[in-house]
Amino acid sequence: MKIQFNEAQLSRPQRESLLSVLDVLQSENRNEIEVTPIEFPLKFRVKLDDNIEMVVGWNPESDSYAGLTKPEPEPDPIPESEKDTVDLPGPDLTSAEEFIKSKNEELVKSEIGQRVDALAAALVKLAMPFESDRRLEIWNAFCNTVLKELWK
Repeated sequence: MKIQFNEAQLSRPQRESLLSVLDVLQSENRNEIEVTPIEFPLKFRVKLDDNIEMVVGWNPESDSYAGLTKPEPEPDPIPESEKDTVDLPGPDLTSAEEFIKSKNEELVKSEIGQRVDALAAALVKLAMPFESDRRLEIWNAFCNTVLKELWK
């Protein structure tokens, strides 16, 4: 069984439930299964025999992981307009200032905004299994780290 994330980041009930589900899946497959996070710790993609994939998700009502029946949407393929330029070498940008100067500033702000939103959403999902006091400690630690990095 190849697990592509740190199991220690899961709570004890999550880890025990996920490992029990994965043990059953591994016993039913000839080859080693591969587990990668989709929405850590709520959803995982499990690659089974013959390149068949399934999604295992957390069910908060039963406090356990189970196979999901609704398939995950496929990621969007590369648009035609970008296919011709994907393999072309781009300029060597070594700093954020050069990156901003090389692109439209509004486009950069929107890309950064999307990444910030995704990071905040991921942190919220990671903190949700904890009690309110612990969530505040997590956010406090996150904000302290951000401030330290900004003041470097």
